Order: sequence, then C-alpha cells, then structure tokens
Amino acid sequence: MNETIDCKPVDGVENGEIALMLAQLDEGTKEWLGELPDDLTEAEIAWQPFEGGHSIAALFVHIAEVEAAWLHFVGCGEDIGDIEQEYLGGSIDADADGLKWPTPPPGRPLSYYTELLSKIRARTKEFIGALDDPKRLSQSKSGRKFTLRWLLTHVIGHESYHGGQAVFLLLMQRKEKS
Repeated sequence: MNETIDCKPVDGVENGEIALMLAQLDEGTKEWLGELPDDLTEAEIAWQPFEGGHSIAALFVHIAEVEAAWLHFVGCGEDIGDIEQEYLGGSIDADADGLKWPTPPPGRPLSYYTELLSKIRARTKEFIGALDDPKRLSQSKSGRKFTLRWLLTHVIGHESYHGGQAVFLLLMQRKEKS
C-alpha cells in the first residue's frame, strides 16, 4: 500500500504555521478520542480510581478549560466563564498535593463531553485562525508574555497528556471487571 499520511493545515486560516498547528491540535484530539469506544458507559465516564482523583469526564472538562484559558483568554482576551463549575459542579485543583478533582454529576453520556470539546475547538479555530503572526505576544495576568506559537504548543502537549490519561482510566476499569 502506497498511502501517504499527512497533517494538512486547517482550511480558511491564512497563516500557514498557525493553520498547521491548529491541524496538529485536531489530529491529537482525533487520535486519543479514537481510542475511546462508542459503548463507554456513563458510569465509566464518571469513575474515579480514588476520592478526588481523575475521571474521564473531568479530564474532558479540564482539557476544554485549559484550551479556552490559554488560547481564548490569554491568547485573544476573550472571556471564557467557569467551564469546570458549569460542567462538573466544582473546580479542579490539579496542582494540589493530594489532587482535588470533583466527582462528575451522574447521568451524562460521552456526547455531553465531546460536544464541549467541539464547541471549544470551534471557538479556538475562530479566534486563533483569525490571527496572522505565530510570534504574536500575549500577556497573562501575572505579566508573563507568551508567543502564540508557545500557547498552541502548550495546549497540544497538555491535551495529549490528559487524553492518554482518559484512555488509561478506561483500560484500568475494564481490566478490573474482566
């Protein structure tokens, strides 16, 4: 087979580097989401290996909020609201010594969380795709300055890390059941 696999820049984005980085973000999402089966149950989505630990649901929300915080808020100055409170009913403290991830509300299917990711990604493409300079500087509340290229790179790596955790949480659960 002579198939060529490529990561093609996102259509409609004028700056080629930004278009390619947005495509890389999409490819990473597609890869880890493709590892989660359609038959994922609501119980599996909400399961936490220990009190205050990660759940697939919380990882989805955290991934979405971090993308919005870095790219929409820091990168473009857009208000993002409190995504964790809205979707989880509490805030994640990923930096806490003992980890503090809220228990997700029950009864929410995978589509509830994938729709959140899709909504955030559409806004990312709208806001970031309109920019023309990957070296464009944005400043955080603390005064630190970031290039758009760094912001996109950070979000790509962050999502890959947590997407892999979501896949691993499902494997842990299903291995325990078998």
